[in-house]
Amino acid sequence: MRRKGSKIRQKANPVSDFSEAAQPTLAAGMRQYRSELRAAVRGLWSGALDEFDTWSMFEVAIRRSFTKAYNDGAQSVGTNPSELTGLERAERAGRIAAEMRFIDGFIEAIIRGSKANEGKLAPLFRRVDLWVQRYREVYNLGLETARDDPKYRWKINPEKENCVDCSRLAGQVRRLSVWKAHDLRPQSPKLACMRSARGVTVCGCEFETTTDPCTRGPLPRVE
Repeated sequence: MRRKGSKIRQKANPVSDFSEAAQPTLAAGMRQYRSELRAAVRGLWSGALDEFDTWSMFEVAIRRSFTKAYNDGAQSVGTNPSELTGLERAERAGRIAAEMRFIDGFIEAIIRGSKANEGKLAPLFRRVDLWVQRYREVYNLGLETARDDPKYRWKINPEKENCVDCSRLAGQVRRLSVWKAHDLRPQSPKLACMRSARGVTVCGCEFETTTDPCTRGPLPRVE
């Protein structure tokens, strides 16, 4: 819920979670993850790999694929990997750590159903397919988290005489959580124009949604 008095201008998002532009990236990531997991499973099942090498292959595949899935999901709604917040990076790391806890159980199943034990490869590959579905889950998690923390550009009203604070903030693009952390918004009582007006809403600025890259560096100081 936005605070009373602040203005937010909605701008059409060029890429949505159901857009055709996002789906090839998701599909390609899932294919690559499936290929890496299958290679690890086949290697241990056939005896070409030992348990240590198989565990390492699983770990690398999970770390690489879940990082890519989360980042791609966020990027599908306009948030680049470098723009992820600390909470989002922690969430991504948490999903990677949680998935790695299942590696030991899968390796035990591969050994029990190995070629040496007259097991079949097909049931193990079906289990891989279940694992691959979690790639989609992590992708959607990155998408939803980024969508709930959109980027806004500070937009001044060119027809008004803007104060020094608003002029400094003009054009700044930040995640909503960053604006909130600094308690900054159009019509904020912290702004010079609002302070000088003694409570009268004179600020004509507004937030405009955008998928443009976030502005680098610290926010300009508001006196």
